[in-house]
Amino acid sequence: MRRISLIYPLILLFFTGLFVFQPQASAKQASPAVMQMNTVEGQRVVIPAEGQKTIVHFWTTWCPPCREELPRFQSYYESKQSGVKLVTVNLLNAEKNEQKVKQFIKANKLTFPIVFDKKGEMMKAYKVMTIPTTFFFNEKGELEKTFVGPITVEQMKEWAGKS
Repeated sequence: MRRISLIYPLILLFFTGLFVFQPQASAKQASPAVMQMNTVEGQRVVIPAEGQKTIVHFWTTWCPPCREELPRFQSYYESKQSGVKLVTVNLLNAEKNEQKVKQFIKANKLTFPIVFDKKGEMMKAYKVMTIPTTFFFNEKGELEKTFVGPITVEQMKEWAGKS
């Protein structure tokens, strides 16, 4: 029993260390390939969106920082930032099952576009090593910024406001 109680703090420390000590990406890095995917609701999305700033966010239901920041993404989405497309990517390949994730989405009233990375293809294409991780693309589809770890609504709005 004591062994189990030590595991959770170690996991939290591990994830904290991973995103605290990772540098942010510099401007206009090489972008991953454009991907077409279906959202949980069945809508087709292009990632990154063509001719539109795009925020792409990777998360799981079992990640404490992810769970903490998902309401921020909902708030940002509801603020209707013009000219910015928000797409979040649930790493379904790292989850227990799809039904549990759908229940989590419904229970937390998440209405922003969510796609499932069922086989880890997006995770590999974007070279996601730590979650949460957020990518910011400009209108040309160029990667402008990568943020590893939780972010705030203010950080999203600040980036979205830049031309």
